[in-house]
Amino acid sequence: MEKDFHYHIIYSLARCTGFEREEAWIIAYSSQFVDDNNEGPFLVDGGEVLFPKKLVLEGGTYHPIMTQSLSPKSLDFYVQKYVYMPFHFIPGDARVTIKGKRNPYSVEPNSTRARRLLKAALKTGDPYAIGIALHTYADTWSHQNFTAFREDWNSVYPWYNVFKSYVPNIGHAEAGHAPDIISARWIDYRFGDQEIDNRARAMEAIKAIFEMLSEYRGGMSWDSAERSYWEIVKARGYDERIKVNALFVKEKFGEEVPYYDKNLWIRDALTCISWDGNWVEDLVDEKGEDEDPLVRVSPRAGFKRSHWYLFHQAAKAHLARVMDLVKGI
Repeated sequence: MEKDFHYHIIYSLARCTGFEREEAWIIAYSSQFVDDNNEGPFLVDGGEVLFPKKLVLEGGTYHPIMTQSLSPKSLDFYVQKYVYMPFHFIPGDARVTIKGKRNPYSVEPNSTRARRLLKAALKTGDPYAIGIALHTYADTWSHQNFTAFREDWNSVYPWYNVFKSYVPNIGHAEAGHAPDIISARWIDYRFGDQEIDNRARAMEAIKAIFEMLSEYRGGMSWDSAERSYWEIVKARGYDERIKVNALFVKEKFGEEVPYYDKNLWIRDALTCISWDGNWVEDLVDEKGEDEDPLVRVSPRAGFKRSHWYLFHQAAKAHLARVMDLVKGI
């Protein structure tokens, strides 16, 4: 899924199911920030900063957690296991077969683990945890039948081996962005040549999320919202979907969908520190090796009350829940 789903549709779903505006915004922002909380860069104090590996805090260090990776580091098994799998490719129920084989790490829509994960987040009442879990839950539809790992299971095209060195078979990389685009139609050749209409998958995800959130909070009935969500899903493209969703929110609640800025939470939590007249510092890692030059940042006053900090705390708890759920695979 893309931002039109993870942020805009999630916001309207939260509002429809009884969450107040501030809660719905935090839930939706957290849902989308799972994708944007990557290597960066981010804008802080007018300068570009990369993801901070650690921060000096209260006489010690604080280590934030990355929930997405868009760099060559994705080839690292550690990133696949602790970033992609827990946040984007939670293992399903191993019901699908490819060439007569099953894969316990393959994603399945509305899987048992994904439901348990979301229910656990809802039980906490923490909007950051709920938003993060909703991202993972929604991705079980768009990422179905793929795994977080680099393996042949994810090979969509018969001629894949020719291009193997160019397209690492991690997740749905070989299929490109098609699985994430609501209005896209594409073919997953691992299962024949039948065209997949992502709109049907998106609508299934919307209904399932609506029902899960309604069970927790209440709100309006699905029957009263279903037609509007079909109109959103059937919109021609990304921008049109956002527009139709915004009109729906305006009509139902008399409010605008809050603007999404990926830099907002980190900008409010951190500040840049000049160092010898320059923001750029050559850091040295624990092995004594030079790291990439980074803009030096420090927590602002009230850091532990910031949205960014609370998101990272929820992300760490999410990771722990997923790793517990996948024990024994």
